Amino acid sequence: MLEMLRSGEGARLSEPQQRRSAASTRTPPPRAAAARPSPRSAPVESAAPATASADVSTIAPPPVRPGARPIRSSGRGYTPPRLDLTTPPRIPTSAVECLTQAIYYEARNESEEGQAAVAEVVINRSRSAGYPRDICQVVYQRNSRTCQFTFTCDGAIGRSPVDMVKWARAERIARDVYEGRAATLLPGTSVNYHASYVRPSWGARLERVRQIGAHIFYGAALGGASTPGAVAAPAPAPARGLVFARIEALDRAFAALGGGSADTPAPSSVQDPAP
Repeated sequence: MLEMLRSGEGARLSEPQQRRSAASTRTPPPRAAAARPSPRSAPVESAAPATASADVSTIAPPPVRPGARPIRSSGRGYTPPRLDLTTPPRIPTSAVECLTQAIYYEARNESEEGQAAVAEVVINRSRSAGYPRDICQVVYQRNSRTCQFTFTCDGAIGRSPVDMVKWARAERIARDVYEGRAATLLPGTSVNYHASYVRPSWGARLERVRQIGAHIFYGAALGGASTPGAVAAPAPAPARGLVFARIEALDRAFAALGGGSADTPAPSSVQDPAP
C-alpha cells in the first residue's frame, strides 16, 4: 500500500473519492423557479384605501317637461329671466325635497359649503317672523310681482334633464343641514342672498355677512327695517263698541264722594242714576 502511494497509484485511487466529496460539498444548482401566477390573478397584498361611497339619491328629480327647451346663453352677460307668476307650481310635501331643489337649482355648481349656506337661508326664513313656517312654502313663496327663489317661477324646473350626480349631492347636503349634522355657516338672521353678478337695490340696506363662492349672504336689515320677502304682520283691528277703562284718579274721587276708600271697586259699567 505504501509502495502504491509512493508510485502515485494511490492518488488515482483516491481521486474519485475526492471528486465525489467535492461534488457533495458543491452548492446544488438552483431549481427552476415555481410557476408564478399571472399578474392578473395574483392576489393584491395591500389594498388601496377605501374611498368615500358615492352619494345615492332617494328623491326622484323633477321630470323634463314635454317640449321644454334649454336656455342658450347669448354671451351678453346677465339677462333677467322671464317669470311665470300665473301658472300654479307643483309644491312638494317633503321639506328635504324642497331643500334639495333649492340647493340644486340655486347652487349646484358651488362648493358643498356654498350649497349648505343656501339651505341655511331657507331654514332661517322658516324660523323668522314674516316668512312662512313651512320650508316648502318658504321655497315657493311668491306674490303678484315676483317669487323669492327664481327657479320656482322662471321655468328652470323640468327645462333640462337633471345631473344625477349633483342631484344626489344636493340631497345629502339638504339632509345634513335639515337634521343638524352640518356646521353652521351663517347667523340666524341671514335670510337673504344673491349672486355676485347682480346688484339688487335691497343689498345696501342689509348687513353683509359673507361671500361663499358666487353668492353674497346678508343678515339683519340696517336701521330696523324689514328684510326683503318678509311680510309685515297685520296691525290689530280696532276694537268695536264701547270700551270701559278704569282710571285710578277717578276711583279715588268716586270713593271720596261716596265716603268710601280708594280701594272700593269702581262700577263695571255706566248706569243711569236712581230716581
